[in-house]
Amino acid sequence: MLLSRNRIIEGIIFPLFIFSACSETEKPDSYIARVNNSYLTEVEFAEMIDSQFVSEKSKATLIKNWVKQEILYQEAVKQGMTDTKNYKRSIEDTKRQLAASMVLQNFAASSQPVVTQEELKNYYNENKTSFRIPFNAYYLNRINFSDRETAVMFRTELMTNGWTEAVNKFSSDLSLVKLESEVLISEQDIYPVRLLRILEGLYPLEISIVIPDERGYYTVVQLLDKYSAQAIPPFEAVKSEVERRYKAALTELALENYINDLYSLNEIEIKK
Repeated sequence: MLLSRNRIIEGIIFPLFIFSACSETEKPDSYIARVNNSYLTEVEFAEMIDSQFVSEKSKATLIKNWVKQEILYQEAVKQGMTDTKNYKRSIEDTKRQLAASMVLQNFAASSQPVVTQEELKNYYNENKTSFRIPFNAYYLNRINFSDRETAVMFRTELMTNGWTEAVNKFSSDLSLVKLESEVLISEQDIYPVRLLRILEGLYPLEISIVIPDERGYYTVVQLLDKYSAQAIPPFEAVKSEVERRYKAALTELALENYINDLYSLNEIEIKK
């Protein structure tokens, strides 16, 4: 529900951005794209995305979409569609939908539930069958380094003193790329393929060799357990997913109660 609500907001915001951008006629000092006298400036584009997490391919797609929407908008203006009652009513409806969605988003963000381990375990036990996994999966610890020698030293420390001590010792190492502790990963998401083949041959608590890949990273994995398709992993293996689902359910319930409270605070009359 929260994901779909985010998508609704994105679907509303982008058209509104197009409508506002199209009214600009003064040429800016710098811009990313232009259709006749309408410009997509760098500032406006930055507001549309989070450049830190959007790939260049996605940015190019956004720009192409802006150009397409702008062409269609200008054609609609030429045909007089933006002066029609239907157009103006659609704009007002869109504004209302956006405002309503923002109210719900703000409420959800300000009422994040705090849960206990006991609550999570109870939720897991009550809904255990819903955590059945559709694919083979591996429950593991995994770490990536950009330096082979460091990866070798980490593996030695792991074999000697265990995962927690090894992580504490190497957590500030500059060659550390990524660290994952007690994660459940489906078989098809294991990369590189060589790592999957090694995991297939490991027993629980065994440690892999240092595994290089074409990105120049060196991986060390400790297998905690493995599960076949249609198995129900224990609570610890799916704890993060349990927490995500439980919090989402609590948030949805809080939203329903919030809306009911708003009903009681307003005069509502529905005539057939």
